[in-house]
Amino acid sequence: MVERLLIALAVLTAVAVTIALGQRWYAWRNARIEARLRADSADEQVAVDGPRIVYFTTETCVVCRAQQEPAIAAVLERIGSTLRVERHDAIEDRSLADRYGVLTVPTTAVYDTAGELVTVNRGFAPAALLLAQLRGDSPAFEGGVAMSSEPVA
Repeated sequence: MVERLLIALAVLTAVAVTIALGQRWYAWRNARIEARLRADSADEQVAVDGPRIVYFTTETCVVCRAQQEPAIAAVLERIGSTLRVERHDAIEDRSLADRYGVLTVPTTAVYDTAGELVTVNRGFAPAALLLAQLRGDSPAFEGGVAMSSEPVA
């Protein structure tokens, strides 16, 4: 009985360590990609004409069509014509997707008005989060707004 308990404890410990190492690797990878993107955007001498969202999707992404595109449309309504949205197919534009570290769709990269990378969101990013990132604010998620695709006041 004690042996089974020790084996179960060893297995649980191994799983917990594996999960923790995976999370650290994923955070390190994302930080490295964002640092490289920030350096690339600083090196580029491109005329900045306002904030932009670089959006990666695929032809078969249901979440992209059902949630992310309405969220981006809500942000576009809120900000207006100054926001530029660049839509890319993650399969067709593989080299660009690799540059942004796209492992899942939707992925959105948010740039501020100065053309500097704010963050890269992997997975669904609600309108409230995108709007807060574009404004440079901390997103407020009280009242369930984190799951909403509707614009916030």
